[in-house]
Amino acid sequence: MYRDNNRGGGYGDAPRVMHKVTCADCGKETEVPFKPDGSRPVYCRDCYQKHRPPRRY
Repeated sequence: MYRDNNRGGGYGDAPRVMHKVTCADCGKETEVPFKPDGSRPVYCRDCYQKHRPPRRY
């Protein structure tokens, strides 16, 4: 449930609370670092890459 990665983020040494969800596209169980409120779909890492807008440089 907690993920300890050394990426920083401004929260000191507190572990990040992860929430288990089911991907809205493929149905795979995954974890996200926020608590979904049900108003928007949540995707796994692979499906999110397909849905996110293209990056502009």
